[in-house]
Amino acid sequence: MRQIRLPKRLLSGLLAGALLLTPAMAFTDTNGHWAEAAVNKWSQEYGVLQGYEDGSFRPDDSITRGAFAGILDRFLQFQTASPAGTFSDTAESRWENSILKLNAAGVYLGSEGRALPGDSITRQQAMTMVARAFQLGGTDNALSYHDEAQIAGYARPYIAELTGRGWITDAAEGSFRPTEPLTRAELVNLLNNMIQVLIQNSGDYSISVEGSLLLNAAGGAALSDMTISGDLLIAPGVAGDVTLNNVTVGGDIRNFSSVTPQITNIPAELPAAPEQPPAPAETGTPDSGDDFDWGIVVVPPASDPGAPTVPPESEQPPVPGIQPSEVYTPGLITGQTIEYDGRQIPVYAGTEQNRLLPGDFSWSGDRLVYNGSAFRTRFGIDVSAYQNRASENETIDWQAVRNDGVDFAMIRIGLRGYSSGKLAEDAFYRQNIQGAMDAGIEAGVYFFAQAITVEEAIEEADFVIQRLQGLHINGPVAYDWEMHDASYRVYGTAPEMATACAIAFCRRIQEAGYTPMIYAGSYVGYVKYDQGAIAPYLCWYPEYKRETSEKLCPTFYYQPDYWQFSDSCAIAGIGGRVDGNIQFIR
Repeated sequence: MRQIRLPKRLLSGLLAGALLLTPAMAFTDTNGHWAEAAVNKWSQEYGVLQGYEDGSFRPDDSITRGAFAGILDRFLQFQTASPAGTFSDTAESRWENSILKLNAAGVYLGSEGRALPGDSITRQQAMTMVARAFQLGGTDNALSYHDEAQIAGYARPYIAELTGRGWITDAAEGSFRPTEPLTRAELVNLLNNMIQVLIQNSGDYSISVEGSLLLNAAGGAALSDMTISGDLLIAPGVAGDVTLNNVTVGGDIRNFSSVTPQITNIPAELPAAPEQPPAPAETGTPDSGDDFDWGIVVVPPASDPGAPTVPPESEQPPVPGIQPSEVYTPGLITGQTIEYDGRQIPVYAGTEQNRLLPGDFSWSGDRLVYNGSAFRTRFGIDVSAYQNRASENETIDWQAVRNDGVDFAMIRIGLRGYSSGKLAEDAFYRQNIQGAMDAGIEAGVYFFAQAITVEEAIEEADFVIQRLQGLHINGPVAYDWEMHDASYRVYGTAPEMATACAIAFCRRIQEAGYTPMIYAGSYVGYVKYDQGAIAPYLCWYPEYKRETSEKLCPTFYYQPDYWQFSDSCAIAGIGGRVDGNIQFIR
């Protein structure tokens, strides 16, 4: 992993004027404090946080609503402000401009015409403002805080969203404390969980970032030959050009600005217009974020400005290299069809039909329990670096996980970037595999795949096999091939090639002595995969359920071996929310 190459003053001034006074140094009152590492990172390492003239940081002091508005404004660089008379009590406040800009953005709403800038901001008010600032719509996921009944209705969906993303890690002894004032340490901790690197100066950057990167440079920036394991966020204040050249983003590209980023150095197979896969409300994937158009446009590489428009999927030319016909024989179809998204999908012979019924399941807290008699079941989870970063000291307490009834864990071992196609390993895969197995939890792994040729699928399998050497896992190895929109390099891949890639990966894994498994949601499972050809391999199917769901069972036509039923389970020993899974054993 390359070292971050950023200007030394890259982060200076982010919170200047909001956290006040002395320059970055070792503070007199943070040694041994629970937020010491975060404070030191943003003060000593990046030179962002400032304390007071007496050398203290005062981590447990509260923050006013006005100061908090100033911090969010500095962070995201909002541009438009509401009229000066919007609030009756901001004229004398140093934070008036920031408050009015956040009001225009729908973030700071005030109370009965007053902004109350001098009042301490409560934890639930702060989380609500953060979620609004980052345009997070909230979720109705259940909360497991002991005092969740005290959380106001307006704040509940936002707190659930931030909790699910693993950003709230200061809920002492399981209590959120919604009406208590937010402290300076809690703010630093929240920002540290959300953003790992900030670029606020225009220029050219080539970096490797473990976590998320926020760009708020007004003049834009050029990012090239880099890997971001988390999200890439573009702030509202960015007005200049933003270019991404050979950039691997493990999470989402989330664009809050009016600028359309240009992505270059991408495979020619990637069309300019998006496919239209359905997005059922109850379907999700281990690494997917919101299915939201973040304002990204795909353009031809700079070296080939006249590259022709790529034809629709049905007109795609053959991909050079190993052809699907060399990998597998198409499955036999029965002549029957099922309807999916207005399409008639053939039913394949030799495949097991789903035998799970709505009455087979019931809720036990936030977990579904199988009450039927056809299968023996086990409960499991899947984790990636996101769960580590949400946990204390970035370490999952696997013994606590085991004590909470977890039988197996699917651990992300790596990924191929969905734009550049670069391979990258999960920063915590080895630690997680060893920790799970030491605790007596069966450990399997999954790879977020983006193969568009058989050769790439084999390369992905070899990448996994190399990293499993010496680890002796006792669970399956899953191939997780996903496509959500036109920003994914696999967009436009013909079903025959998608199936060939899955089979080539699985065969390579099986030859190495592991048990292969294929992860696929409804769209990929029905439209992209020949179910008859992949029938010999284990099936891992995602379909999320809520307490309000009408059918508490997977609705996929074929019988899954593993069902990922939720993205919001609370598991002891892990910060934030976790995907819940049920294994069906015949």
